[in-house]
Amino acid sequence: MNSIRNQIKATVAVAAVTSMATLINIPRADAALFELSWTGNQDYSATGKFSFDDSLLGSIVSNDQLDSFDIAFFNPGGNLLQNFTYDFSNLSSSFNFNFDTVTNTVLQTGSFDTPTGFDLGSNFNTDVEGLFFYTFQDAAQGLPTATIFLKDDLSPEVCSTFPDCRLDVGGELTATAIPEPGVILGLLAIGSLTGYLKKKPASV
Repeated sequence: MNSIRNQIKATVAVAAVTSMATLINIPRADAALFELSWTGNQDYSATGKFSFDDSLLGSIVSNDQLDSFDIAFFNPGGNLLQNFTYDFSNLSSSFNFNFDTVTNTVLQTGSFDTPTGFDLGSNFNTDVEGLFFYTFQDAAQGLPTATIFLKDDLSPEVCSTFPDCRLDVGGELTATAIPEPGVILGLLAIGSLTGYLKKKPASV
């Protein structure tokens, strides 16, 4: 009986290894997916996701090369303020986003309308109110380096009580790669198989 049980266990182990190998070798999907995160100096925050074709890896991806993009903003208490999901068949005229796929860095060292900055949220060209999330640089206003702003109006960036006159300023918009489903399933299979082999009793 022990011999039969051991043969069954061996068959299960082989099947698990085969399944694991299949999962690990699932071809890459044709889209790279990244998660966005930002927290300002006053604890307002943003989270989001964006994707683009894998063929663009190794270059700088701009807004017109993205497949999808969404971002949501929260107050310091964690309550949702507003979310944006962009329609790439009818893209906002002010939407600007640039991502270096080599360093996994969102470019944010220039003003909102440059290839090294970003302009997200409400559309400057059409909206008077909303959430405007962008980079801005103007030495004449006391901003010699680009700064991230989260605003709810179109008033000047710097005021007599700056930065308290804005919802939030500062921080860094970061991007983190989201593992593809095949990789996640493969790792789960490895973990399951490892647990099974550790529990397998010695043959008699």
